[in-house]
Amino acid sequence: MAELMAVYRIMPEEPGAEQNIKEALAKIKNASLKEVRVEPFAFGLNAVIAAFLMQEQEGLSEKLEKEIKAIPKVSDVRLEHITRI
Repeated sequence: MAELMAVYRIMPEEPGAEQNIKEALAKIKNASLKEVRVEPFAFGLNAVIAAFLMQEQEGLSEKLEKEIKAIPKVSDVRLEHITRI
């Protein structure tokens, strides 16, 4: 079974929530967090970009997206890209 690298853009509800989101991402069990960074977005709001390594499995990326959306102060989650490793 192959591994996948999925990169998500996570938008916080308010400025300053990035650190709490980064800490919560590290606790996700379905995938391994490989990289997380914060990028300026607009008007003092920053996007959190997170790259996860996971096993190729039907529905796993959707399940991971739901887990990320459940993190407090997360406004929106978008899958930027996914690739097979």
